[in-house]
Amino acid sequence: MKNIRLTKKSDQKNIDLLLDEAFGPGRFARSVYRYREQIDFVDNFSYVYENKGSLYASISYCPIHINRNITGLLLGPLTVKPKYKGKGYGVALVEFTLNLIEQKNNKFEFVMLVGDYNYYNRFNFKKVNNEFKFIGPVNSEKMLIKVFNSKINLDKFGKIIFS
Repeated sequence: MKNIRLTKKSDQKNIDLLLDEAFGPGRFARSVYRYREQIDFVDNFSYVYENKGSLYASISYCPIHINRNITGLLLGPLTVKPKYKGKGYGVALVEFTLNLIEQKNNKFEFVMLVGDYNYYNRFNFKKVNNEFKFIGPVNSEKMLIKVFNSKINLDKFGKIIFS
């Protein structure tokens, strides 16, 4: 897509402004932000949706593991400028990056996130039904996962540790 491009270092100030506008300062107290403070984003999966020189949306991923031995990605933050929500910019970024991860990569076996199931189920994310441990408290209804490797059957895992 012509409006989707890799994030550049020079975008960070505008991405931070977008995040401030969309989520406010309370986002820093969330468990996923606590995790991201410790881990770098994967640059080749961080993208923005840009139109006429303005950032409308951004998406990033960072590495995460299941039980310390299965490597995946934590999606987020995905943010869309509030006045453009519902116009498909976030959907375009999620679809583009998930296709990129699935087709051009065999290192990452899953993508997980903490988010709204009603939004992410269109991308084939499923609720994590297992007991799990994360860096901090997370609403279990919002812990979602998309597994790329068909050999991974979460039902056989018992408790999952995301680290």
